[in-house]
Amino acid sequence: MTLWVRFVRTVSFMVFLVTILSLQIAGLGTTARAQTSAPAGPQFTKLLADPLPGHPKPQAEPSFYKPDTLYQYIDGGADVYLLYDFLLLLHQDFKAGAADVTADVYDMGKPEDAFGIYSAERSPKYNYIPVGGEGYRSKGVLNFFQDHYYVKLAGFGASVDAQLDQLARMLSTRIGGSRTAPQLLVKLPQLHRVKHSEQYIRKDPLGHAFLAPAYVVTYVSTPKESKLLVSVANDAAAAKGRL
Repeated sequence: MTLWVRFVRTVSFMVFLVTILSLQIAGLGTTARAQTSAPAGPQFTKLLADPLPGHPKPQAEPSFYKPDTLYQYIDGGADVYLLYDFLLLLHQDFKAGAADVTADVYDMGKPEDAFGIYSAERSPKYNYIPVGGEGYRSKGVLNFFQDHYYVKLAGFGASVDAQLDQLARMLSTRIGGSRTAPQLLVKLPQLHRVKHSEQYIRKDPLGHAFLAPAYVVTYVSTPKESKLLVSVANDAAAAKGRL
């Protein structure tokens, strides 16, 4: 595959315009944009089925939310998920000993969209852990992305953090698939790069709608912070049209 790049400089950031054709970028070993996953089936519903570590007890039947009903579960927060082409949410409440646990598994359809919504809700300052493609935790919270899923676990009560950790690792095993961030990010410069600052943005990256979708990475070289933006186009004509 050919890769066409042009630099555009502004006061606060640099922009790469990248042509993404139908083949593969040399050396990436994966297509630039993954295919949409098949509609959720039995395997998706079984992600939270028994047996689970610690033998948590479901408090009710699992709930499912589609794009037109997601607002019923996260009213006021659904729009950003829909922006990343959210497909289906599997929600389940558990009782694990003295702890209450909530598990939410979002099927985002494509790995880059799972990474995108995950990256939209994280901060470089979080406590990161090696689970799935990447995860982070705080007291009573553990979130991670893997393949085309975004997993959010929360709870409270005695030993809840240990329960969340065990559940996360079980879910990671059941999900399988890709456990890496989008491969294009590997090709970007590492020097002065702010770890965990990478984002995939579907709308108005850095305030410029015509550059969407794009990957954005933060770099710090004293005393200034810069943003590197990689705008992803479907073909050469679309990329040139963004100049």
